[in-house]
Amino acid sequence: MRIFVVVALLLALAGGVVFYLQSSPMGQAPLGALLSNDAQAIVKMGQTFMESIQYKDFKSAAQFSLPEQKATLDIPVLIERLFQVKPEMMDMNNIQVLSHDFDSSGDRARLRMQADVKFLNSSELRKPEVILYFKKLPDGKWYMDFASSIK
Repeated sequence: MRIFVVVALLLALAGGVVFYLQSSPMGQAPLGALLSNDAQAIVKMGQTFMESIQYKDFKSAAQFSLPEQKATLDIPVLIERLFQVKPEMMDMNNIQVLSHDFDSSGDRARLRMQADVKFLNSSELRKPEVILYFKKLPDGKWYMDFASSIK
């Protein structure tokens, strides 16, 4: 009887951990992102960037760019060039982090993401994968390299 209670408690604990991870922002990230602060940083930045685009908050999306790119960055134009449709005609949902990796120096990273994109002018649904590129500057902060990511 005691073994049954112990097994039931372990299963309940495991279920609680799974529920917590799935309801937290990191729940959609690969398991390795839970272990590394740098991985957590780029996953959070990537999710926030994609959510900003989802809600057409391009000023917020631009905050992650490298300092030298901020002056010339026009995200709506980049999205239009990428998808061949104005951003207002896109409905983005179900944003997911698929994977992430770092180079050997630990100062560059890639984040592979996917989202459901419905084009409102044609009702076409696509599931494009996007790779976002990040650089860690000497100040220790991560920035998105839009020149590599979207252009």
